Amino acid sequence: MGATKINAVVMETTDFDDYAKIIKVFSKQFGRISFIAPGVNKSTSKNKYSVQTFSLSDFEIFKARREDKLSKLKTGVLKKDYFKIAQNYNNYVYGSIMFKILDQIDQISNKNYKIYKMLISSLENINNNNNAFINYLFFITYVIQESIQPLRIKGCVRCKKSTFPIVRFEYTEYGFVCARCLWPGEKTQPESFIKVISNIHRKTIHFNVEQKYHYTDLIVLHNIVVDYYETVLGFYLGPIKLLKDTVALNVSEKESELYK
Repeated sequence: MGATKINAVVMETTDFDDYAKIIKVFSKQFGRISFIAPGVNKSTSKNKYSVQTFSLSDFEIFKARREDKLSKLKTGVLKKDYFKIAQNYNNYVYGSIMFKILDQIDQISNKNYKIYKMLISSLENINNNNNAFINYLFFITYVIQESIQPLRIKGCVRCKKSTFPIVRFEYTEYGFVCARCLWPGEKTQPESFIKVISNIHRKTIHFNVEQKYHYTDLIVLHNIVVDYYETVLGFYLGPIKLLKDTVALNVSEKESELYK
């Protein structure tokens, strides 16, 4: 059986028998995949640099034919590392949450190539500490939009039209509401907030990470996205509690009134 070439980011490594590791990656070709890497714990291993967490590498693997079997590494070549992410506490948490999502991504999406390209771009910016939170936030948001259960932001969830001005994101319906369909007691939300969410549907992730934002809009969006992963999709987000407990990701009572 010939070896299969893949391009992948290393998400997790686990020690195994006889100097081996089990390597979990997200690849351009197959999405999430794991393989045994024999001998990589030896100091003389030529593959050891390619299998470190936050590495972007080219691998040749003997791909298992059955899902209950592990593939096996033949060779690995390190192409780029994103090790600086681990040197910044917040950035490391962002990367860890992204990997937790990718570890469960096959439950909701098989768009491996598109997600892989977004991942590389986001890791590059987070590694360089270039708008790290924004890159993390838009990555986890866009992954939802590539799933079988995206946020309902193409038009009004009630009248199913996009001809009337959108004035609200309704949390219980995870979608937009237009001015015509606003129910008694429901309030319009900040225009800047509506624009942020609208652009997720209208613009690319590369466009959105370069824009200027009201920070509160981003925090509220983050809360929506995290709730969606946990409540609707049933994902385990690992260290998300570390972000929830930070002052920087909490909205004051006065500010939160604008988004209710």
